[in-house]
Amino acid sequence: MKKIIAMILGLTLLFGCTAQAENAGKENFGTLNVNGEFQIRGQIPEGYRLSILDSNSTNIYALISSEEAGKPQMTLSIAFNDLFTGEDGTAMRLNDVEDEGIEAIKAGFQEQIPDAVFEDAETALGTRLLVVRGHVDEDSGIVVFYSVYQSYEVELAVVMGMDDGDVDLTEEQIAKIIDFLTNLDFIPNQA
Repeated sequence: MKKIIAMILGLTLLFGCTAQAENAGKENFGTLNVNGEFQIRGQIPEGYRLSILDSNSTNIYALISSEEAGKPQMTLSIAFNDLFTGEDGTAMRLNDVEDEGIEAIKAGFQEQIPDAVFEDAETALGTRLLVVRGHVDEDSGIVVFYSVYQSYEVELAVVMGMDDGDVDLTEEQIAKIIDFLTNLDFIPNQA
């Protein structure tokens, strides 16, 4: 959950910033600087706002929410994890994690989401995303988007709004969220 909140925080920062000239063609485009290590760029969904809940040298937690009842709510967590640093000290991406490591990540999700179903996706710049669908309890559906970039775990958890009678995300909502996430760019900071 902390990872999810951190991801939301990162997206909040990302979307709160002004787009750079090279990205001027995208509406509501912004950049989130993650502890000087890398940037996440993307377009926040229309009608949503990013609120950073907590930020420190290794973690960012945020909420991406809509004031409109019944809209999905998102929590973002970005957290450094030295397990994703290579033996030579190089920072890793999810693309670099071997099958055994991917299975361990999936097992971790299955502890929290027993009926988890996994899919792979990719951002426009080729960063691998793990999409996890399931239920946190018998009534509440959840979709989690997970990646690793520059040794930071990036998680975005999406659930239905608290005021809505429906607790499962529709396929259309999930498709829009996947589209939003696959259009994110993970960009290393210039030295």
